[in-house]
Parts: sequence; structure tokens; C-alpha cells
Amino acid sequence: MTTDNDTGVRFTDDLRRAADVVWRAQLEHPFVRGIGDGTLPLDRFRYWVRQDYLFLIEYCRLFALAAARAPDLETLTRFADLFHATAHC
Repeated sequence: MTTDNDTGVRFTDDLRRAADVVWRAQLEHPFVRGIGDGTLPLDRFRYWVRQDYLFLIEYCRLFALAAARAPDLETLTRFADLFHATAHC
């Protein structure tokens, strides 16, 4: 187990604790709950899917631009891999 030398608490546990308010707010959001319990109206889900699709296209462009401007082959390859994984998900 990897712990912080001063507290004995795992770093990941500390991060999770620090994010607890945001984590719970996300889990309790009506959209997320509606997906989970099947009560989300279909038109809202369709809208979200379309918006996510458009977002992912722009995200691919970001990765491609980052690859084009990468200072070295290792960085270029990493961004190219992220582009490929996102474009083909």
C-alpha cells in the first residue's frame, strides 16, 4: 500500500475524500439518476448523445492539433493514440 509519509493515508483515498462533495453531486444529479433508474425521458437522452457526439469531434481535433504541434515523437505518438482511441470509440 502506498501512503503519504506524513499521514499514513493513501494518496488516492485522500483525493477521493477531497472530491466527495462533487462526487456525490454528480451521482445525485437528476440526469444521472434518470439513466440509472430508467426514468430519463428518451428525448433528453437523445439530445445528450448528440451533444456528446459533437463534443467528441472537437476533442479529436484538439488531440490532432496537439499531435501536430508536439515537440517530440513521444509526445506526438501519445496525442495520436488519444486521437485514435477517441475517434474510434
